[in-house]
Amino acid sequence: MVESRSPADLAAAVAGAACPVVLIDLGRRPRAALDDLDRALALAPDALVLVLDPEAHAGAALLARELGATHVLSGPATPPAVAALVGRWLPLARRRAEAAGWSVSPPDPPEPEPWNWLTPLLNGAPEAPPEHPPGD
Repeated sequence: MVESRSPADLAAAVAGAACPVVLIDLGRRPRAALDDLDRALALAPDALVLVLDPEAHAGAALLARELGATHVLSGPATPPAVAALVGRWLPLARRRAEAAGWSVSPPDPPEPEPWNWLTPLLNGAPEAPPEHPPGD
């Protein structure tokens, strides 16, 4: 799972994926979110896209479907309902990616630097007590 908060984040999240599962919340910025939908489907035309429109903006569901959304939920959507739908899509997306024969995995998060374990010692953190009392 990758959370995106900007168009660049969204592009990075879907780029190279054969069949990503995308959730877009129209929220209070339906125009920008619909632009994100259009951008995501331009980069990943086989994406499975769920659009949430909790405020049921007039015409937004129709426009989202015309742009290529797989499914649109207008009005309040409970987390279990969204999770159930996305949960059904994940195996489908995996099968589609396998059938396509390729998909680029998102990059792994960076590994911690090897010297990070020294930071507490260098910052004057108290030392661990000795394992055995002196004189044992």
